[in-house]
Amino acid sequence: MVRRQCSWRMMNDRAGVLDLYIEDIMNTTISLPKTFIALGLLAHQSSSIAQSDSSTELNTLSQLVVTATTTEQTTAKSLTSVTVIDKKTLQAQQPQELSEVLAGQPGIDIVSNGGYGKSTSVLTRGANSTGTKLLIDGVPIQSHSLGTPSWQYIPISQVERVEIVRGPKSSLYGSSASGGVIQVFLPEGNAETAADVSVGAGSFGTRQVDTSVSGQEGSASYVISAGTFRTDGTPVKSENKSMPYTNDHFMARFGYEFDNDAYIKMLVMRAAGESDYESYGNLRSNDYMNQVMALTAGIDVSESWQSELQLREARDEYDVLDSDGNATGTFYNSRSQALRWSNTVWLDNHEFVVGAERIEDDFEGSYSKDRQSNSIFAQSLSQFGQASVQLNVRADHYSEYDTQTTGGVALGYQLEDHYTLRLSGRSSFTAPTFNSMNAENWGYTLTNEIRPETSQTIEAGIRADFANMYWDAAIYQADYQDLISWTYPTVGNIDAARAQGLELSSGVTVEQWSLAASATFMETENRSSGSEYGKQLARRAKQSARIELDRHFEKGLLGATLVGYGQRYDDAANSTVLPGFGLLHLRAQYDLAEHWKASVQVKNALDKSYQTADGYRNPGRGIFLSVQYSAF
Repeated sequence: MVRRQCSWRMMNDRAGVLDLYIEDIMNTTISLPKTFIALGLLAHQSSSIAQSDSSTELNTLSQLVVTATTTEQTTAKSLTSVTVIDKKTLQAQQPQELSEVLAGQPGIDIVSNGGYGKSTSVLTRGANSTGTKLLIDGVPIQSHSLGTPSWQYIPISQVERVEIVRGPKSSLYGSSASGGVIQVFLPEGNAETAADVSVGAGSFGTRQVDTSVSGQEGSASYVISAGTFRTDGTPVKSENKSMPYTNDHFMARFGYEFDNDAYIKMLVMRAAGESDYESYGNLRSNDYMNQVMALTAGIDVSESWQSELQLREARDEYDVLDSDGNATGTFYNSRSQALRWSNTVWLDNHEFVVGAERIEDDFEGSYSKDRQSNSIFAQSLSQFGQASVQLNVRADHYSEYDTQTTGGVALGYQLEDHYTLRLSGRSSFTAPTFNSMNAENWGYTLTNEIRPETSQTIEAGIRADFANMYWDAAIYQADYQDLISWTYPTVGNIDAARAQGLELSSGVTVEQWSLAASATFMETENRSSGSEYGKQLARRAKQSARIELDRHFEKGLLGATLVGYGQRYDDAANSTVLPGFGLLHLRAQYDLAEHWKASVQVKNALDKSYQTADGYRNPGRGIFLSVQYSAF
């Protein structure tokens, strides 16, 4: 059975001038690594070759992306800024945490309170940490008390693909998508039976084991995987000892396709363990559990109408233990249950997505709270010759406050066979965290009845795709209003901020070589009244870059990744400076024999000392070896 799928983008009718700091950007560009400049020259040469060979050759570097529109679309046709990290890239880089994959990607800032399994935040396009939504195969997961996902606990060994969508996405996914959406995809079973075992060990007392089996029997498919990751950790603060971390994970997925073009899918993913940390001079440990479950059923009602129903649950829970492993009585349990109905209809050169969603969130900890929301959404994508138009609208009615309506419009135009222009405007919102709505429990006074944060973004971009290379450039301005400020003794919606940026990315393959590079130049400004007006937003770097180079051989590869961030401030007053840094990661793979493969990784090969949060040290040089056996 073949399913027709396509995708679109949203945009917001918003007037404004995108006054990027061009002079600062041009001055900063001069300091880009020479490798990035070389990539541009190589990409230009490759594009000339591609044009001379064939003007209609398949864009082999253009990948499918789902998160941008909930239906399949190529990155070449996307009307928003997207980055796709595929299975081949993940297998080559062998990351140990999701943050390794995201670091240095366009528009992304990473903030970590130390090494493995420690509190991690992802900031997209200058938005707060609550403005980047995490989906695991379509299931949102986050802490309702903090409003952020536990990025550090996602078992990266189970991940097959990562999609990064930059820019507001509330008109598709509701709250917490003002900066963007990151979706993690887990593997699916296919006709080829596979069984894999991977064993690894390395620096800091790190060891890991992962196993999986997958296949298809008639109309049924399955994937089952399990694994464990353990490390003695590294010192997070200079005066204390190494901080251990464990992660035991399990994933199961089953699917069945019926003869009447109907299907059903089931997914369970669970990660649990402990992570030590220091709190006000005391040693503590998070006994955590992250879990997502989803049951999805769909049917092709007709050749032009596909309907899908999903029942899902996500849980983000942890208990705080003392240095002896005893419960302290402090715990944070977040649960979200939802029912989503989505319909996709195709009419000639038009695609329509309409649906509804019911979400119930609840939290148990030092206080108890729950809320419900009912939502309806619609999306259209239309093609008019070389032009395309995407429209989005969504209304979210919460039990605690007024209905939030978000939307957007995106315009695209294809120049010749290879170039696509895009222009978009979108609005977004972020629901208040349960902590902010219960701040009086900690002695704070509410300056107003806490309401959602809102944002508006405009963006312009151009992308070029050829048979063996691509490049993309985008400029944007994002304005954030009603940001919730915690300034003792008050809490309220008083803050505003602006982010303006330029994002560049490119990739090229030439024979056995593959090279990819990206760079971000961003200016952020606190636009709240008071002494911090005009200051740079905390923990957002003005420049960042990522360069990846791989040389493929018949039986293996050699590769390197360079990630760099410019200077940033740790506080809103811009009084504490976090110096910029550059990290070099090296890798090698070799096919030892049939079914056997060995990999070696050297993380932070130059042993750089760096911080993304003041006072929290990240790991130094680490060497890791793994061996994988595939039975089929």
